[in-house]
Parts: sequence; C-alpha cells; structure tokens
Amino acid sequence: MHKILVAIDGSEHSERAVRYLIGLIQDGGLLGGSVEVHLVNVQPLLPTRIALDMSEDERDRYYGDKSAEDSQKAEVLLKQEGIAFALHTLQGDAASQIVACSRSLGCDSIILGSHGNGFLAGIFLGSVAAKVIQLSDLPITLVK
Repeated sequence: MHKILVAIDGSEHSERAVRYLIGLIQDGGLLGGSVEVHLVNVQPLLPTRIALDMSEDERDRYYGDKSAEDSQKAEVLLKQEGIAFALHTLQGDAASQIVACSRSLGCDSIILGSHGNGFLAGIFLGSVAAKVIQLSDLPITLVK
C-alpha cells in the first residue's frame, strides 16, 4: 500500500494538489494499486501576546476552526470521489510539521501545492514548499 501525504491550506494550489491526487488514483497512474491518503493542515502558532490572553480551550477552538476552514475543499473533493482519507491538524512551522508528520506516518511520498496561503505568502511565496523539499528525503510532487 502506498501512503501519501497531501499538505492542504485552503489555497487554490492546495486544491489543485488534491485534484492531482484524485486524477492519479482514478487513472491508476503512478500510484497503481491501493493508496492510503493522509491530509495534513498546519496552522501557524498565534503570536505569544495573543495566545497568552486566550484560554487553552479558546486556542484549541481557534486552531480547530481555522483548520476545518482550510480543509473543507479538500475533504469535499475526496468524499465526492469516494476516496478515504485521514485528516491531521497540527500547529507550528508548516514545513517542519509536514515532514515530521510524513515520517511518523511512514508515508512514501508527499504532494503539495507550489504556493500556499501561509503567513506573509505574498512575500515568501513558495517558501514552505522549498523548505519541505530541503527537509524531506521522500519523493515530493509540487503542483502548480
């Protein structure tokens, strides 16, 4: 079984990455047989001055709501095609968390959009993808 991790952040590039995965699965493409799909959404940590003014429940609710919002499109697309998946929601540095998640799950490859909705995306466009490539030993597919 091929375990694949797809990083999602609610961006158009992220949606294209999910559509690319769906195409691979439907066509039998590179993935061939059975596939285990893992979606990962990483929320950036709130600034300390804001986080300190929130209770742990408020922070958890905030991260959960943002992750649900970012994951909605991907979940709908996969459910429409009858593709099972597991959703992993994390907080922290996106690239580091994506790579750590892929390792802990024993994934065989990673798919992610070439650009995302990350913090300061307009300035550091594509920086998460570049860092994932640098940190991971797995095959990585970037979808533009």
